[in-house]
Amino acid sequence: QNRFAGWFSSINSISIYKKLGVQFDFSLRSSDQLKNIQTILIRPGVIYRFNETVTASIGYNNVHSLTIIDTISGYPAEHQLWQQVAIRHRSFKRIITSHRPLIEERFVSKNVVQNNSIKTIDRLFTMRIRYSFRNVFPLKNKPPFIEGPYLFTAQEILLNIVNKQAVNGKLFDQFRTVTGFGFRFSPKWDLEAGYLFRNVAAVTGVHFHDHIIQFGSFLRL
Repeated sequence: QNRFAGWFSSINSISIYKKLGVQFDFSLRSSDQLKNIQTILIRPGVIYRFNETVTASIGYNNVHSLTIIDTISGYPAEHQLWQQVAIRHRSFKRIITSHRPLIEERFVSKNVVQNNSIKTIDRLFTMRIRYSFRNVFPLKNKPPFIEGPYLFTAQEILLNIVNKQAVNGKLFDQFRTVTGFGFRFSPKWDLEAGYLFRNVAAVTGVHFHDHIIQFGSFLRL
């Protein structure tokens, strides 16, 4: 089944002391046909930079997703802890390549209708592993890439590895691929726009194919 949606993300990182930093991500995601806000995601974290190419991060996700039960709707929260490593290098001299393995510990809400509103009565623990691979192609020939236009492409796979029955009952959760155009205004700020295709496995066995227009802002301070 095909669906159409829009996503906006703002990703900000701040260096606070030598190799230590913090990050704060905020995302809004629409439902099918842009009718409603489907997901609100707030993602703070702490970053440690081992060197110019390797960083490690830990953090917390607060995820509010639109839930509808018997015509009653609400945005119950899912809580997630996560740990990731990011590795960046150059491919073919010009392409900036990054790898990001990530583990999420999820506390998925179990919801019911009480007093005409959605209430969370329990939380189910599950774990998910994610791996993303991203390439940035600067359109200016002269390195280093500190400003100017670029193309990008990325792929990410999400797999359920613990207590799959708490989510869709399957190892496979999602696959995402995105391509688009960005502009680096300075070493500290990028803006991007692109098209993202997402394959999501549902509990029923149906795979939803999401066609998403995505906008992003990346700020590094």
